[in-house]
Amino acid sequence: MTDEVEEKEVPVLNFNGNSYEMDTLGEPEKYFIAQIQDLEAQIRQSKARLDQLEVARKGFCDKLEETLESPPEVEEE
Repeated sequence: MTDEVEEKEVPVLNFNGNSYEMDTLGEPEKYFIAQIQDLEAQIRQSKARLDQLEVARKGFCDKLEETLESPPEVEEE
């Protein structure tokens, strides 16, 4: 048997055209990265929510248009 040393891949941050090994960054930089990742997730969620709201609004506008174009028939006595 041969002893194999497992090489661990170190995560790399690519930022502004530069590469940084994550294990060389300090706590402030790691905190900033975590905040940026969280904000990006919130932005994606907000965009998805906006899409939902726009589709819902269009649905209500379509329903309003439909009812205004064909008002209910009034029963005569």
